[in-house]
Amino acid sequence: MSPVSAAGDRMWSYYRDGLFPRKKKKEDKEAVTLPAIHNGPTSLCQGTNRKGHDGKLHVESNITDHLRFLQLNHPVCLQYQVQRTGKTQNEPHLEDRITDILHQGQFFKVKAATTLLNLHEYRRTIDDSTQLLKSMEALAGEEEDEEDREGEDKDVIVDVRETDSGTHLSVSSNIDVDRESEHKLPGTDLLCCTASSEVQRTEESPLVEERRFMVYICGGYKDTVAERSALMENVYPRLYLYCKQRGYDFSMVDLRWGIGTPFAERHDTVELHVENLQRCQTTKGPNLIVFVGQKHEVRSLPSTITREAFEAIVRVLDRDRQQMSRDKPLVDLAASGSQSSITTDSSSDSFTQDSIYGHYLNFGEQATNSGLLSQSSHDSFSDGEEARLSPVGTRGRADVDKDLTLLQMCYKLDENCLPPVYRLLPISSHHPDVLSVDRERRRQARKDWSATCLTLLGVLQRSTGKALGREEASLLLRTVLDWEVETGLQSVDGAPPEEHCHCYKRLIPDLHYNLKNEHVAQYADLLKGRARLDPVLTAAHQQFMDRLHRKLRHTNIYERNMGWGKRGLNSKHNQSHRFYTERISSHFQRTVINSLNKDMKVTKTHSPFDTVRREAVREQIQEEIQRHVNYGLHLGKGCTLRQTFLADVKKAVEQSRTRPILLLGPPGWGKSTTMAAVAQLAPSWLPGAVKILVHFIGLTGESRNIRLVLQSLCVQLAEAYCPHTQLSEGLPQLINEFHSLLGLVGTERPLVILLDGLDELSEDHGADLSWISASLPQNVHLILSATTDSPCTLQSALPTVLSIPPLSPEDITAALETKLRTDQRCLQEQQWQLLVNACLSCPCPLYLETAYSESMLWTSYSPQASLSLPPSLEGLYLGVLARLERELGRQLVRRAASLISISRWGVTEQELLDLLTRDGKVLQEVTSCHSSSSNPRVPYVSWARLRRGLGRHLTEVRTDGTWVYRWTHSELSHVCMNHYIKTVDCRMALHADYADYYQDKSQRTHIFQPLAWTLNEGEDGEGTTKSYKFNLRKLHGLPYHLVHSDQILPFLSECIFNYEFLLHKAWGLSVLDIKEDLNKAVLPDKVLVDVEVLSGALEMSTVVLLQDPCQLASQLMGRLGKLIIEDRPVAKGDPLKFSYLHALMAQCTQSSLPVLLPSSTCLLPPGGLQHILLAGHLTSVIALGGGQRGPLGVTSESDGSLRFWDLEQRRIIRSLDAVEGVVADSITLGLNDKMLIVCMGQSLQVREVESGRVVYSESDSVDRPIVTTTCEGQLLVVFYDGSHLVKVFDLAASCSLLHCVNISMEREAIHRNRSVLLSNNCIRDYVLFAYRSGDEAAVFSARGGAVLSVLSAQHGAASIQAVEMTEDYLLLFCRYPYKSGSEIIHIELFSTDSFLYQRAILGCSQDFISQVTVNRAGTHVVAFCPSPHTGITELVTWNLETEDHKHITRFPAVLTKGLCFDLRFCLGICSGEKYLHLWDLTCRISDQTLTYNIHKPRSDGTEEVIPMGKTLRYAVCRSIRAGTVYVWNLGRRRFVCRPVRVEHGLYSSTDTVLAHNFKLYIFTDRSTISSVEAPPCRFQVRLSSRHLILGTPVQKH
Repeated sequence: MSPVSAAGDRMWSYYRDGLFPRKKKKEDKEAVTLPAIHNGPTSLCQGTNRKGHDGKLHVESNITDHLRFLQLNHPVCLQYQVQRTGKTQNEPHLEDRITDILHQGQFFKVKAATTLLNLHEYRRTIDDSTQLLKSMEALAGEEEDEEDREGEDKDVIVDVRETDSGTHLSVSSNIDVDRESEHKLPGTDLLCCTASSEVQRTEESPLVEERRFMVYICGGYKDTVAERSALMENVYPRLYLYCKQRGYDFSMVDLRWGIGTPFAERHDTVELHVENLQRCQTTKGPNLIVFVGQKHEVRSLPSTITREAFEAIVRVLDRDRQQMSRDKPLVDLAASGSQSSITTDSSSDSFTQDSIYGHYLNFGEQATNSGLLSQSSHDSFSDGEEARLSPVGTRGRADVDKDLTLLQMCYKLDENCLPPVYRLLPISSHHPDVLSVDRERRRQARKDWSATCLTLLGVLQRSTGKALGREEASLLLRTVLDWEVETGLQSVDGAPPEEHCHCYKRLIPDLHYNLKNEHVAQYADLLKGRARLDPVLTAAHQQFMDRLHRKLRHTNIYERNMGWGKRGLNSKHNQSHRFYTERISSHFQRTVINSLNKDMKVTKTHSPFDTVRREAVREQIQEEIQRHVNYGLHLGKGCTLRQTFLADVKKAVEQSRTRPILLLGPPGWGKSTTMAAVAQLAPSWLPGAVKILVHFIGLTGESRNIRLVLQSLCVQLAEAYCPHTQLSEGLPQLINEFHSLLGLVGTERPLVILLDGLDELSEDHGADLSWISASLPQNVHLILSATTDSPCTLQSALPTVLSIPPLSPEDITAALETKLRTDQRCLQEQQWQLLVNACLSCPCPLYLETAYSESMLWTSYSPQASLSLPPSLEGLYLGVLARLERELGRQLVRRAASLISISRWGVTEQELLDLLTRDGKVLQEVTSCHSSSSNPRVPYVSWARLRRGLGRHLTEVRTDGTWVYRWTHSELSHVCMNHYIKTVDCRMALHADYADYYQDKSQRTHIFQPLAWTLNEGEDGEGTTKSYKFNLRKLHGLPYHLVHSDQILPFLSECIFNYEFLLHKAWGLSVLDIKEDLNKAVLPDKVLVDVEVLSGALEMSTVVLLQDPCQLASQLMGRLGKLIIEDRPVAKGDPLKFSYLHALMAQCTQSSLPVLLPSSTCLLPPGGLQHILLAGHLTSVIALGGGQRGPLGVTSESDGSLRFWDLEQRRIIRSLDAVEGVVADSITLGLNDKMLIVCMGQSLQVREVESGRVVYSESDSVDRPIVTTTCEGQLLVVFYDGSHLVKVFDLAASCSLLHCVNISMEREAIHRNRSVLLSNNCIRDYVLFAYRSGDEAAVFSARGGAVLSVLSAQHGAASIQAVEMTEDYLLLFCRYPYKSGSEIIHIELFSTDSFLYQRAILGCSQDFISQVTVNRAGTHVVAFCPSPHTGITELVTWNLETEDHKHITRFPAVLTKGLCFDLRFCLGICSGEKYLHLWDLTCRISDQTLTYNIHKPRSDGTEEVIPMGKTLRYAVCRSIRAGTVYVWNLGRRRFVCRPVRVEHGLYSSTDTVLAHNFKLYIFTDRSTISSVEAPPCRFQVRLSSRHLILGTPVQKH
């Protein structure tokens, strides 16, 4: 047969005789087996049928239903012969075969069916087939009538009202299922002002994509073990990996896996299964997979019965007892079939069971011995117990008395529910040993309860039909699978069930012939002690399948036949069975993946890495922000308590305009809800469009890191007040940027920032709160909260402290009454007094919520002596844990609570189950209660029950890119730590278990715990591209738990010096996270040199690695390669200096990513003076200036904003906006830092620092002004570049003009631009100036307005590069290009009194001076020497007294401007950056090892190698050192390793040099023409050339 059905869908089929068809001749007749199940009229089929055909289809459908029943019991009796033409195709392989006769059922008429039944060749097991056919026709007519009534009772639903102690069931009609209650958060009530467990999802708040899929697996407890186990063991890991590779979480929930029979102390099995199914339905993709065989599902007792229903049942039993007499026993209704409590409502398509006794009125004995009630209960009876039952088919008055007594003993009226219900008592109330720690006593108690359960089910089965009617009775006695299927097949978000539900049906055709097999009871329902199918349960199962077909389209039901094996369905010992499970697994995997792909949003990007990473970080921050917003909306909704305190907060907000407000209260005092209420009320407290920023610290793991908290706040501030601003990632930088952004807040848009739970900050940065300033900008309000005993101190911030008051008696009473009214509950008078008094003894919202949750377990019949509420929150929590230990097992609760408490920011479900399984005591305890497979694990249902028992105390949040469980309130964590983890050793052992789990090297490590999940995305023309989804749980968790378990050495080897770990952490998180880990690598008795060196290398490479972490190997090799090579033992046996770096460098050469590794050290090694990055600018910095007094710096941004820095505190203290669009490229402070001089091009502004007012401005100048101050900043001297004009202003007299003169020197300026050099320091009224590249300078008197003296360099070839002055010396920085070595740079000193030459200080040949500054003390000269070719800037110093010359440090970037008015504060900026670089030179200024020695050989690099035209044996090499050229003879052996000619000082670093055919062309802006007499062109270029003749002197032209 071709594997194509009528609908075009693949279906599965098996041949009767095995996997392969028996070979037939051409004339043979083929045996066709009718399907054991049909689809029934689905909604789609009904919609497409023509008018008038519905009735006929219903008749044909019911005929097929009865044929199906016959096949289930006697599969061979329905075999008929059809004549077939054509050849039969052999199928040598195991192919899928189609048996979709379901659609063909409409062609079978009633007569055809009658003929078919009369033609069967096998013996009959039903005596009268004709009567059966008549009953089939009659049933078809009845169903047709029911179809006509379908509009009246169409929407039958079951209202499930969940409580912790059971479920109340009621039936209503024509009411849509209210699914909002299913999504109700398990958080605490808002009225009691305490935190909830999850964020409420409302229409007002946009949802954050969950990015996870959850599939619920259900089926028979025993007959579908093979299929479900194969999925969990084989398919689940593959699907988990598939989703993780695409950035999604995946889980499969099977509450039956590892469980033999269901058991629940409080009879909440149905609620547990339905809740987990509904939880899966909140995610997209497939959420329900049903596996069915030929065995009926286990039944369970209803946990609650309505008062009316129970009393009706009792009345029926009383009536039966009164009608009975000792001589006239009553015929067993269940046996006779006169009444049935298990009915059907075909019009509603609800999963209620049809009447399974109506067709078997003569099966008395079979019905009585049926295992209809429960397989476990059925098996619990021994032969002796069975013999003591009432005679078959008859019941006496004593039996009814026993039934009534048992019913009233097991069910008690609970008047605490509104309306009152009869509740099934906990098992331990009748069998206390069910909670015993003794395994045998517990097993016996369960066996006794099974007998009681069987008897009680029989009572309800016999009585509910007469008492309640068929429909109500069927709803009351539903199976767990009925509930699951009914819930799962509902429409989810408007989508039909076919979008998210699938069913796998397995048939064993030859099961009838193997009823005597010892394993057959697991796959079929047998009569007690007989090798015969139970017709009652078989019919019930068939009717369940009919209902399934009515609700689910046939395209989603996959049928497969399977042959019987000696051991049943055993894939380990039967090859065909193994093939069957593999095919099931393969099809399941394809089906799920196809469904997942419809909802997955996987985008491929080819943007640069820094762009991709920046967008990913921004997306993560936005999701984090939205979670806090949603959480705040949820908490603040409906909060009506503490109105007086909220009024106090409002008053504090209005009065404390520049001081932060701190709300203090003990743990559980309702701080979070109060903050949420403030967030919603604050817009009405303040004028303008108020911007609210709220952050609940501890809500997620990321919210505990102060660096990430500030990053989130800065992102929100930037979006509101300064869009398109790129922010930093380091904590110090974020602090300054945070304050800069606060300065942008205006009156029209005031800002309120709420930070809740400062004590929840992690230890990563020591809970640093120094960023909270005492004085806030105007229109900014900062409201904080913390616990009373919090270690976080804000004394320096001088906050306004408000203590949250306890709940008043009125608040407590109102809150409890509201909760009872909402939950439709009441309490008895003594119970109410107990609850109220307990809450009054501890007037804490968290205590109130916890106490009320415990009162939910109280019933009206609970003995008052058994009820107690400890007066403290700790005692109440301990009571909750003790109750869970009794019900679920002490080891399980202890271990799970400890793991959650000790975890880092929570634990995932997969981690928790794996860690629980690793604990031998837990595994032994769990397996003693549940039957386990060959691979023992903690069943999922054990964790599900614990999660349900914890209720609102446990919260699921998204952290590290996945979902984790954590305690809703940290107080419970403290209680668990003190109760379960009492010693340091216990705590370290738990951390070690976590660390071992993350380090596990098992076969499935690459699936569940790799460093990253990789996915090949396809060919991009250059190779296969890969996408990486990083395992942040491992990248964060492994270092954390290794450190806290005191495993520092494994921490160093597995994390710090593990290249792959570092690479993935820098890539998936940030290099800043690695630096945080490095701070933890501390040994108490040893200094780790390796850590210091690695930390220094990463610090220098931070900027690069933030943009492209894939350069980690290149950066490490380029900086540390030489150190590793030189690290050799001096003598044999001596230890190496570095213990770990050698292995790290070796790992770099074997990187999992293609990397470019340098062959030698090409980057600056660590160990030099490190700089500090000062952030706070919102745009790039273009100008830099220094104050005259104190550690004051001023900067200008590209948007014109001016920032004033306190360099001691390293923060911005004042900001000024640009005026008239002037963007400063030069900044000078004067008049004791009260006046600010700003230059931009030809514009000049003088502004007051305090007010920002412009005192003087000019913009009509043709030439560029160059300014300095003198007379202690009182006089402003302005030179104009390109002219001889000089102006002097008096800043103290409102910038009045004192002089405007033209000065002249004997030698005119050489350069047209940047020709004037001025000194920054001032002595008396002197100003020292010179023309750049000239050989003389002059002293100008500002008060006199004239030149006092001209200072000439000691040689006419000198080129002045800078000028400065101190109290004692006038300094000329000269370059002598014709000299070599250390004589190129001279500092010539002249006396400030006589203006005579004093002496000269020599520099070094590698000094290229860009900017020169002198400290205020006048002792040192600091020069900035950038090299554009190498990208390195050297900071060099000269001691003017000792003439020591030091190269202090090297900076891996080109500084455009530098300043050093104090050796503690050496500042520099780079082009295009928004940071200040700060060095403290005092720690290195006295280091004599840095003193430059001219005899010390210095390495000199080559910038360019130029072959000389056609003579390739010669080459010219340009040195990195400006002005030096080497000529090499590559053909002569005697010139190996040495050049044939070297020339120094030919050009400066500002010149452009070309070499061609033995000629050197130098392009320079220097000229001998006077700048005044030159034509008005802006640039003048002179072309000069020098011939380099090998072996002859160089000639000039």
